[in-house]
Amino acid sequence: MSTSTVIWIVVGVVIVLALVLVAVRMSGKQKDNRQRAKADDIRQGAVENERDVQRHQAEADEQEALARQARAEADRKAAAAERLELDAQERGEQAAGKQDEQRDRLRAADEIDPDVPDRGHDDVAGGPDSSHRYADHTDGAHRREGDGSDYPRDGTGPRMPSRPGE
Repeated sequence: MSTSTVIWIVVGVVIVLALVLVAVRMSGKQKDNRQRAKADDIRQGAVENERDVQRHQAEADEQEALARQARAEADRKAAAAERLELDAQERGEQAAGKQDEQRDRLRAADEIDPDVPDRGHDDVAGGPDSSHRYADHTDGAHRREGDGSDYPRDGTGPRMPSRPGE
């Protein structure tokens, strides 16, 4: 083999290596370009997904705000109901106190009224037999036990003896 043949073989090998090197570089650039395009698609999808995530987060925040508002309204209504219950209880106690005062006044009137028969010590002191006598005295008329008659408190009604034999 002559030197010129060897030179041509070396030149050919160098050219083939250069072509292979160029081909490898070009395929690497194409691969990089494909990966860049794929990365851009992924980023674009992430941007669109971010909008959906923000929309869902906004909806969740709105629902949470509505729930807090409903909870606050329920708390206000519960507090109002509790106040009304306490007011009703207080008024009931006041009414019971006034009823007791009214019964006491009627008992006092009956104690000094000569037309009311003496029912014994338990009636006058508010014992077990006396409470029913005063339950209906709030209408201005006094119902006598035993005879079924009604008479006004001013004493203009029929006079009945308070004790037998009077």
